[in-house]
Amino acid sequence: MERRRHFIYPHAAGSSLIKPHMITKVVSQIRPLCTHPGLWLALGMGLALKIILLATDSVSFHSDEAVLGLMARHILQGHRPIFFYGQLYMGALDAYLIAASFAIFGQTVLAIRLVQVVLYLTTLGTTYGLAWRITHNRFAATTAALLFAIPPVMVSVYTTATLGDYQEILLLNNLIFWLVWDIFDGKKQRGAWWFLAGILAGLGWWSLALIIVSLAPLTLQGLWHFRRKLPFGKIAVLLLGFLMGAAPWVYAVADHGPSAILNAQSRPESQEDSLAETDLEGSATQVIRLISLLLFNLPSLFGLKPSWSIDWIAPLIGIPLVMIHILILWGFVRRVLARKEAVFIQMAFTSILIGSLALMFTFVMFPSGGDPTGRYILPLYPLLAILTGEWISHQRQQSTRPYRTWLTSGLLILLLGYNLWGNVRSIRDNPPGLTTQFSEISDIPNSDDDALIDFLDSIGVDRGYTSYWVSYRFAFLTHERILLVPLLPYKEDLSYGEVDNRYPAYVEKVTQADEVVYVTANHPELDRQLRERFAALQVNFDEKPIGRFTIFYHLSRHVAPQELRPFETPNEESAN
Repeated sequence: MERRRHFIYPHAAGSSLIKPHMITKVVSQIRPLCTHPGLWLALGMGLALKIILLATDSVSFHSDEAVLGLMARHILQGHRPIFFYGQLYMGALDAYLIAASFAIFGQTVLAIRLVQVVLYLTTLGTTYGLAWRITHNRFAATTAALLFAIPPVMVSVYTTATLGDYQEILLLNNLIFWLVWDIFDGKKQRGAWWFLAGILAGLGWWSLALIIVSLAPLTLQGLWHFRRKLPFGKIAVLLLGFLMGAAPWVYAVADHGPSAILNAQSRPESQEDSLAETDLEGSATQVIRLISLLLFNLPSLFGLKPSWSIDWIAPLIGIPLVMIHILILWGFVRRVLARKEAVFIQMAFTSILIGSLALMFTFVMFPSGGDPTGRYILPLYPLLAILTGEWISHQRQQSTRPYRTWLTSGLLILLLGYNLWGNVRSIRDNPPGLTTQFSEISDIPNSDDDALIDFLDSIGVDRGYTSYWVSYRFAFLTHERILLVPLLPYKEDLSYGEVDNRYPAYVEKVTQADEVVYVTANHPELDRQLRERFAALQVNFDEKPIGRFTIFYHLSRHVAPQELRPFETPNEESAN
């Protein structure tokens, strides 16, 4: 009996594996988290919003996201992609994370979205931590976290559906700011921290150029901070970490050559990235991109409009809130120039302002500036939330009158309510719901996906031709059983870009098929021209409409799209 008592209570025999000081250490690490209830409130609210978006199928699944799913599937099969399929930039980091999710939860759309939820909650937590690190004020940190938990609808879209490494960049920017500020502030001096900062920066460089939000200001501040004596040894460690983090990018440069990588990054990511830039050159192009930034992107960032539409969200409330944001930002510029804040806060504010300006300059100068959705300025939102939280907290602290305290609290409630209404409005208006598509012609709801798959199964054909926004979506949903290669145009002017053919390995399988189908979506003019071309080639066919899809099947012979081109640009009468 005594031996049994010792087995159940090992400390009675002096053989405990868990020492009292170990318990004390764990408790001491957990206790600080318990003193930040605002963090847990924000995490709970953010998770609740994501659950609602996923449970209501409010965020549509499109081919860009499907490409990442296919990349993840191929990673589990032994492939090792470096960049997003079909291009030499935007690293495959997101695809590798999705592959890990597939290994655990299976190869589903939900498994893709779970990765985004985890990244979103982690970014939310680091946004709180970053605000706390800057201000040491729980109200400011809580406000910043709540604004990220209930964000504008554009932020909700791109933190739920994935188009690449956008969420990874949000997290990496937060981590880099936090770590490097601690290095500048003297809290982290060991070389290991410099090495870690280099790895994070390298991962960001491989992932997406939007990492400039943190790298540009911190590089400038580092040169200024260590201007008297550069720590060359630690800088070498930092660069070593950077090369390790950016190793896939370095390998691609060695394999394809620097010019190929730079040329790829100077081209639009897709046809959708171009906004009336086709016939423009030089300064006129920059003017168009600046207009896109001011009229489309920034309003989406502030929540004035969704990313896929020009319809405003409650403008009578939204416009005054945008004006308040502008006043907040101007107030920060004045505070930075006046140098009235503590050194660390001054440094943080300067970093945020320089990073924001660097990103907007990059947006205007590079082809991504033609994109009207707002996704390319997404990294500015955590910084905007932090600045807004600090400003509201600052106003509360400066106020000696109770009504001003109520006004600032009311402003926070109004901001959260406005953001929430934008999300609810989009959930309610489904279709389109929350979509990553700006053009209506490429926004194809998922409601008819199963019906199309069932029809193709019923006629026994699993190969064919379609447009980009149909192709990879169905390749992923059918585990690559049905392959419809994107060799048809989807734009209204019937133009076609080779960039749409992101995985050429599928084309060979389709060209070898005895029987193929043609599948179009949302494109009556393309349907009309296909009928005319088939007739001109004396090819018999049957036609089946399914929702927004049109299927041309039972073709009397295999017709390749090259035989049908060039498609004619629709004239005004046919378009009507």
